[in-house]
Amino acid sequence: MRRLAWAAAGLALAAALALRVGLVRARYFDTDELEHLHATLLVAHGNTPFRDFFEHHGPLFWAALAPVVSGFHGSYASAEAGRAAVSLAWLGILLLVLRRREGADALEGTAAAVLLAFFGAFAQKSLEIRPDVPAAFLLISAAWICASRRRDAGAWCGILLGLGAWLSPKIIFGAAGLLAAALWRRRASGAREFALQTCAAVAAVAALGLGWFAARGALRPLWDLYVVFNGRFHSGAAPWSATLRPSLISDPAAWLLGAAGLARWRRRPEEAGILVGALAGLFVSPSAYPQYLLFVAPALCVLAASALDGWVRAGRVPVRRAVLAGATVLLASAATAASALARIKEGNALQRERWACVDARVPPGAAVLDVWSGDSFARPHAAKIWFLPDDEQANLNLDWVVDGMIAGLRDPRTRGVIWCESCFARLPPRFSAEVRRHYVPSGCGRLWLRAPEKK
Repeated sequence: MRRLAWAAAGLALAAALALRVGLVRARYFDTDELEHLHATLLVAHGNTPFRDFFEHHGPLFWAALAPVVSGFHGSYASAEAGRAAVSLAWLGILLLVLRRREGADALEGTAAAVLLAFFGAFAQKSLEIRPDVPAAFLLISAAWICASRRRDAGAWCGILLGLGAWLSPKIIFGAAGLLAAALWRRRASGAREFALQTCAAVAAVAALGLGWFAARGALRPLWDLYVVFNGRFHSGAAPWSATLRPSLISDPAAWLLGAAGLARWRRRPEEAGILVGALAGLFVSPSAYPQYLLFVAPALCVLAASALDGWVRAGRVPVRRAVLAGATVLLASAATAASALARIKEGNALQRERWACVDARVPPGAAVLDVWSGDSFARPHAAKIWFLPDDEQANLNLDWVVDGMIAGLRDPRTRGVIWCESCFARLPPRFSAEVRRHYVPSGCGRLWLRAPEKK
C-alpha cells in the first residue's frame, strides 16, 4: 500500500507540474498581473516606485522581476517570462512543504505537497504575477529556519521576513504568528538570543530599503503610498463571503484535516503560528481577497498532513484507510485540475491580439493612456496613475485622478488610448469626451490613436 501511495502522490505532483506549464503559457492574464508587469517595466527603465508612478504594492517584487521581464522582446514574451519566474516561487513552496520533517514519515511531506498543489485558491493565485507568491515562499522558508537548531536561526528568519515585508505587507500577520511560535519553541533557552537576532536582521533589511528610497528623494512617497495608503485602503471584500467560504467549499478535506492538525499544534508549532496569525490577519487586513490565502494554504496543508501522519503512526487509522483517504482527497482535487484544463483550453488569444496592436502601432517610447484594461502594460503611461480599479478609485480623490489623466491625454508624448467602455463608464463624462476629441479608433483591438492635427 505504501508503494501505491508513493506512486499516486508522484503522479499527482507530476500532473500539477504539467498543468502549471500549460497555464503559464495559455491562461488569460489577470489585470492585477498586468499592473505588476507594467510597474516592473517602469522600474526596469529607471523609474522609482511611488515617486515616479502611483503604486501601493511591494517594490522589491518589481526590482527582482525587472531583469527577467525586460530581457524579452514583445508583450507576450515579457508576460510569459514574468509568470514563469513567479512559478519558481510556487515550486519552491511545494519543495519546502515536501521536505521530510523531524519525527515524521516521509509520506507526510508528500501528502502536504499534494494537498497544497491542488488547493483551489493556492493553485489559481500562485500562478499569477503578484508579490504575494514570493512573499509566501519567504514566509514558509522562515518557518523551516525557525524550526531548525541553527544558532543563527533568528538572523536568517529576520532577513527572510524583512525581505518579505518589502514584497507584501500582508506577510506581517503570518510572520507575527511564526515568531511567537519560534519563541515558544525556545522557551527553555535561546529565546532572548533569537529575538535579538531577528529584530536586528529585520531592522537591517528595513534600513537598506529606506536608504535606497532616501537616496532618490522618495521617502515621503514611500510613506504616503506604501504605509498610509495601504493602512487606509478598503477593498470592500468581505473575508468570509469573498475568501473563506469559497475555499471551505472547494477544499473541505484540507480544512478539516488542517483543523485537526492545529489541535496538535505542538508537533508543528511554526506552521500553526503562521496559520493562526494569517487567519486573524484576514479579518484585520484591509485587503481580504482570495490571494491572501497564499499565506494560509501552505501552513494549513502541512498541519493537515501532520494530523494524518499522526493518526497512522498511532494506529488510529490503518495505512490502508489512510491511502483510501488520500485517494478521496485526490478525487476531490479533480475540480481544481478540471478548472485548470478549462483555462488552458480557453487560451488567451484575444488578449495577445490586443497586446500586438499596441506593440505594432505605438513606438516603444511613446505613452499610452489605459484606465483598467492592461492592454498597454509594455508602454509608458500617460499619467502617474495607470491602473484604476474600483477599490483604488474608492480610496483616491477622483477629480484629482481624472484631471491628471486628462492632462496626460493632452500631452503630445501620448500616442494612444485603450478604449474600455465599462472602465470609462465609472469615470466622469468629461474624460471620455476628451478622448473622443483628440483620438480616433485605430481599427486594431481597443487601441485609439492620436488624431492627425488639422491643417
